[in-house]
Amino acid sequence: CDGVACPVTTPAVSEFRIAGSPTLGKDLVPGLLRAYGSNKIDTFGSVSRSAGQAGAVGYEVVSASGEMIAAVDIGASNTTDGLTDLLRGDAAIALASRPARNREARAFEEAGLGDIRSTQNEHIVALDGLLLVTSPDNPVRAITEQNAALAFAGRISNWAELGGPDAPINIYVRDTNSGIREVFDNLLMRPNGLQISNNVVLVQDDQVLSQVVAIDPYGLGFTNFADGEGAKALAIEGVCGLQTPPNAFTIKTEEYPLTRLLYMYTTDQRLPAHADGMLDFAMSEDAQDLISNAGFINQAIREASIDSQGLRVASAVVANRDFSTFPQLQEMMQQLISSDRLSTTFRFETGSSNLDARAQDDIVRLARLLSTDAFRNKEAVFVGFTDSVGDPELNRQLSERRAQQVVQQLLDENPNLQANVALQAIGYGEISPLGCNETNTGRRINRRVEVWVRDVVARN
Repeated sequence: CDGVACPVTTPAVSEFRIAGSPTLGKDLVPGLLRAYGSNKIDTFGSVSRSAGQAGAVGYEVVSASGEMIAAVDIGASNTTDGLTDLLRGDAAIALASRPARNREARAFEEAGLGDIRSTQNEHIVALDGLLLVTSPDNPVRAITEQNAALAFAGRISNWAELGGPDAPINIYVRDTNSGIREVFDNLLMRPNGLQISNNVVLVQDDQVLSQVVAIDPYGLGFTNFADGEGAKALAIEGVCGLQTPPNAFTIKTEEYPLTRLLYMYTTDQRLPAHADGMLDFAMSEDAQDLISNAGFINQAIREASIDSQGLRVASAVVANRDFSTFPQLQEMMQQLISSDRLSTTFRFETGSSNLDARAQDDIVRLARLLSTDAFRNKEAVFVGFTDSVGDPELNRQLSERRAQQVVQQLLDENPNLQANVALQAIGYGEISPLGCNETNTGRRINRRVEVWVRDVVARN
């Protein structure tokens, strides 16, 4: 409508609060809010920052003409408090650096707020890797999770016990109130029944920690993936000898053992319009570069050539001590030798044939990608793997069924997909482990369906 007779309209104002993990609340969420406004709100003008309620930071989104569009409070406390605020109705969105616990999920169901771990309410917005860092001058290149925990607990105090020089280990850690300290305790210390020693140097900032460790040839600390610059990140060595380096690809595939997912949680309650809009934007392809620029690992699908997968190929050879499996291993390498691996790696809920929450989101993301011109007349090969528990032949059959299931769910998402790209499902069972089957973490890493892409080649 144009003209003096048209009714005067004002933008719908959304007022809401976001609370929880400071890992997300400090930089990423404000950035998402600004990008959502500039990309998705036609009347957008600017975002200004102010003091919010109860120690939160307030953000006002206004139109180009100065009218209020949204008033958002972002309270950075911790994951537990954020989920509590969501349960009480004091927040529309909870930020979490860990998945909701069983008792937390039960509390939401008992309150009539729905299943917060459903795909409608559990939103994986980014990934991160917790790095164990030392000085570039330190000759140690890898460390086991158990030895790392023992070092931070003060049980191992000399680098010589880790294959390094005869020198004391100087431990640097974040303060107890930091989000990364909580994550470190959950991922490394508690599973080993240990606590961080009191004989450590406390550092107040992740970037500063990396800088301090980098210039101390005998230093050892932990930091986020984004803040490891300058220091040397150690590969994680499993009890079986397999090593996994921390990089964007191994974190995207969740093969790096100290990978963590970062979440936004909602309930079955209806969200304010712009809270819903910002959340949708955060999950979109348009937000992925912003997530990466904020220092996190985004969920955009990336390719890696077979050349860059040399470590996993070597691991497959070393891990297969049964010579009867070598023909199958040779067949697998013949299948993949001219292919590129996509970072999308599908996993299933524990003890279930259902894809986990991230995998369900990735079905949509991958179906969209494979329907583009870049993949026209190519072949996507879905390769299933299992852990080593059970009969090898039954495991091979299970891995193939899982690969076929992923293909079927892609076709359910886009029935016309095969008009653009050929789809093939193969199962190789337990022959190519990426983690140690002796541990729960290793077995979880090994239960997967990988995606490989290649040019269609005529075969006899």
